Amino acid sequence: MDTTRRTILRGMAAAPLAATAGGLLVPSTARAAPSGFALTMRLSPSQYHRNWSAAADTLRRRLPRADLVRDVLRRAKHAGDIVGNWGDRPGGGVEPTGFDYGFAWDPDTKDPHGKLDDKTAQWYPQGISTSVDGYGGTVGGRKVVAVSWYGYENYENRGARISFIDVTGDPKRPRYEHVLLVEPSQLHGSDTATFNPVIMHAGGVAWVGNFLYVANLPGLLAPFKQGGVSAFDLTRMVKVEGADKRKAFGYDYILPLHHLYENRGGGRLRHSQLSLDRTRRNEPHSLVVSEFRDDGPRGRVVRWSLAPTGYLADGLSDEDWLSKPYVQGAVAVGGDAYYAANNRGSKGPGDSGESGELAPKAGQLWLHKGRKGGPKRHGTLAIGPEDLSYDAGRLWCLAEHPHLRRVYRIRLRR
Repeated sequence: MDTTRRTILRGMAAAPLAATAGGLLVPSTARAAPSGFALTMRLSPSQYHRNWSAAADTLRRRLPRADLVRDVLRRAKHAGDIVGNWGDRPGGGVEPTGFDYGFAWDPDTKDPHGKLDDKTAQWYPQGISTSVDGYGGTVGGRKVVAVSWYGYENYENRGARISFIDVTGDPKRPRYEHVLLVEPSQLHGSDTATFNPVIMHAGGVAWVGNFLYVANLPGLLAPFKQGGVSAFDLTRMVKVEGADKRKAFGYDYILPLHHLYENRGGGRLRHSQLSLDRTRRNEPHSLVVSEFRDDGPRGRVVRWSLAPTGYLADGLSDEDWLSKPYVQGAVAVGGDAYYAANNRGSKGPGDSGESGELAPKAGQLWLHKGRKGGPKRHGTLAIGPEDLSYDAGRLWCLAEHPHLRRVYRIRLRR
């Protein structure tokens, strides 16, 4: 990223913290909507702590700053692999409709936990966004994909991470690096700060300028138990060393929380997935949150407008509509919407070979014209589809199951 852009965006990101008179609403001034879905901004975990942004700045005074392109991607230790055979599961795996480009995860280099990204059952990839969302194209001259993962079972206490992948020129083996998401912590009156892993599902991610917004299902630990979306600040990313690296479970880089938005009011929503919509003419960019529902009803999809600074305009939803069950990702494109959905298949032999397990089948892409009525089948996706991200007439998607994981892009049929 050039120096001028970095300076402008960093100044924009800091503006609401310096003063609230710049037009952005804070929780005490936002009015509750009579209906719909409302989110409240939070800047600190409690009255006893400094703002997350201030704590992150304190961390930067003793830890080296890390630039996404110059430091993280140029020194990336992982290299993606070729997509290979889509028919991994007999009768189930097929090439996604309109397949355009893709890669598999590094088959040789282990992550900081000693696990291979394609095979580990301790981490699951979920969300996807790109620098096209973030900046309309590239960052520092590179086209970058961001993928969110959550820690599973005995790895849950290790939090969530983001993989930044350099796909410039669509190489067959793109370089990538994992970055741990953290909550910076500093008590009022203290001149030191520390950090902790962010315990969250990380079900979707949307890149908005220097913010990475991550969808957050309701959880057990404050300050994330209400559910909503959490924003992490790329300008405050740092490289960890010594005891800090051990605290970061061996990761080289940590990305700190900057602010979050929590559910409030009566219209409580499950923030299962997240995407960015830049396609509305003469309208602000917006965050689009969709729900995963496996209990029969169709899930809800809700939109919030963004201010030019990258914050929500006021926390009040603009519109909402119904999708369908088993949706794992949704994007709004103009007046339409696309959904990635699971096909749960039927009871049969699963990965362990035992009968009675749910055998996953190829995923489904659905098109919801005008977002009225119901969606219609529009194509096939890989087994275990997750979040979606729009990219100039194409969609990015990813598959979550161990041994079947890929990141790929498809051309849309209009």
